[in-house]
Amino acid sequence: MKFKPYSVCYLIVGLTVTFCVNWLFWSHSQRELSELHEKKSAAAEISAHDMLLQHQIIIRSIHSFFNASKLVTNDEFTEFTQELLKITSATAFTIGVDNKLAFISNPAFENDIKKGKFIVNGAGSLTFKLPNYSSFIIPVDQPDLRYMVYVISHAQVLERLNNEQDICLEFTVAGKVLSNQYCQTKLPYLQRALFYFDSQEHYYGSKFNAEGYTLRTWYSPPAEEINEVLLTMFLFSISGIGFSVLMYLKVEQRNMLYKMRIETDSKVAVLSAINHEIRTPINAVLGYSRMLKDSGCCVPQGEMTINKIIWSANLLHSVAENTLNFSKASTDNLTLDNKEADLRQLIENIEEYYITFSEIHDKTLSIIINQPLPIKVNIDSTKLYQLVTNIINNAFKYSTGKQVNCHLDLKHYRSRPFLRVAIRDFGKGMSAASMKAITQPFTTELHNSSTLKSGIGIGLYTCKQVIEKVGGKISIRSRAGQGTLVIIRFPIEYLEQTTESNKFSMPLNTILNNSLNAGPAQASLKPNNQTELVSVKMDECHPHQLKRILLVDDNVFNLEVCKAMLEKEGFDVTTRSDAETSKQYFADALPEIVLMDYQLEASNGLALIDDLMEIQARSTKSDKIKRTQFFILSANDKEEISFHEEYPDVFFMQKPLNMEIFIQQLAKS
Repeated sequence: MKFKPYSVCYLIVGLTVTFCVNWLFWSHSQRELSELHEKKSAAAEISAHDMLLQHQIIIRSIHSFFNASKLVTNDEFTEFTQELLKITSATAFTIGVDNKLAFISNPAFENDIKKGKFIVNGAGSLTFKLPNYSSFIIPVDQPDLRYMVYVISHAQVLERLNNEQDICLEFTVAGKVLSNQYCQTKLPYLQRALFYFDSQEHYYGSKFNAEGYTLRTWYSPPAEEINEVLLTMFLFSISGIGFSVLMYLKVEQRNMLYKMRIETDSKVAVLSAINHEIRTPINAVLGYSRMLKDSGCCVPQGEMTINKIIWSANLLHSVAENTLNFSKASTDNLTLDNKEADLRQLIENIEEYYITFSEIHDKTLSIIINQPLPIKVNIDSTKLYQLVTNIINNAFKYSTGKQVNCHLDLKHYRSRPFLRVAIRDFGKGMSAASMKAITQPFTTELHNSSTLKSGIGIGLYTCKQVIEKVGGKISIRSRAGQGTLVIIRFPIEYLEQTTESNKFSMPLNTILNNSLNAGPAQASLKPNNQTELVSVKMDECHPHQLKRILLVDDNVFNLEVCKAMLEKEGFDVTTRSDAETSKQYFADALPEIVLMDYQLEASNGLALIDDLMEIQARSTKSDKIKRTQFFILSANDKEEISFHEEYPDVFFMQKPLNMEIFIQQLAKS
């Protein structure tokens, strides 16, 4: 699955959504501000209309006053209009037949009124022009009077308009614009471009002989509201763009991780393939070498050469184990496979493993037991063995010292038992770059030819991964000129509370110097009472002499080596290299044990076991003999074999064949 196209889609969709949200918010804000302007404009228009309506009522009242009386005197007119015109924004006066001023409501305005002129407009109507005033002319039915003129002061109108402080009101009368103080506000260009709301001019005609007027309003919200809108849009934009970029980067990272996963899986597949392919020849090399050594056909110098071959094959097997555990650590598939194990035998195996090394090198290993240890424990002996030997191998290969000590004791951490293994060498110590190998695989020191190299650098890293993933811990301490100390804390489970201290204990700081001085080949774990721990020699009594075993493998070398190892233990071994002949022999002989390779030429071990079980179920002899025990011997780890959990009665073993594990499992069944 590819993720690259989708990352751009996420970015485009995110930016589009951000734009739409901002646009909707902007439209909503503009609509609200426009509605606010309309409300303010409507209120202003109503106020202006009320003002004009008030003047119209006064004009009609004066006109009715003239119509109600046949003869109106100056005193009556003055008294009536002064009482009526309590507002000072208008003045009423009359014109006689001689076109001169007759009556006036407020004599104080007489001089200003005399400055006005009567003219006839383009429509043929008579109008009165007076600077800074608007006038209305009404014919009057009175002797010696022709017109009543009603004038409104622009200054008083402006004072009324200035009461509206948050909206601009503009009256246009006779070509003159009357506007309040808000209209004088100078708006910035951006504010005028984005936050400016203007109403259309509304024309209001006069029902009297007077000029009509227009009313126009505009509004711009205060800076606080504008900042609030812009800040909200800015936050929307930052959030949307940030989220879009994060989604883009997330998908890009997912794409990168996908590519890295492919590369990692490819590397792990290569390592797994190497591990699988290398185990088969290792099995053959170890088997043939031991056969040569046991045959006694070689002179001492030739036996030394065989020991070197065995040691090199064991090192190669250690590399295979490292690659296997490294691939598992990379895919988080490492788990503990705890089984009952003989801790004494495990330590003896480690000791015996390095006897050959001591024979061909000038370095020795001392195993020190600091306190009595339980004999039987529940432990993943395979992983413990591989970890301990891996670290001891590093100490032997890269340390300049001649001695390597391995201390073992039991510790408790958070009420859980752990086997503590401390491995110390006495060489030059590790450099800071070398110690990085515990956290960085494939670390080398190619830039410094004077220091010891660390190989491909997966040994320490693999140890750390194995230890930590099974609940343990590893730490390294190193000082220049004083050597290196590696401490492993490996989880175990008790099976019994008692210990055989007389057979398997050693006081603190007691080293096996006596046995080592006697010769590397004779080095063994000896407690203070000098009682030797002797492994049971199965070839002396041949307890399995009567047991028939079917050995199935498509590799001739494996068949020959494994057959020799099994026959040495007294088994009656029959070999087959394919599934058909194996089924035919099984149906005829019904052997007690079947040991087969997992990967066969035309089938696999589990499929063949299914067929063999079906044959056994159909056999009439199956109720008279013990049921067959099935073993899978494979270069693959058990967890790598598909559907292994569906075969609880099948015991899975890894190549090369370990006779001790095989016999121990037979004894349990």
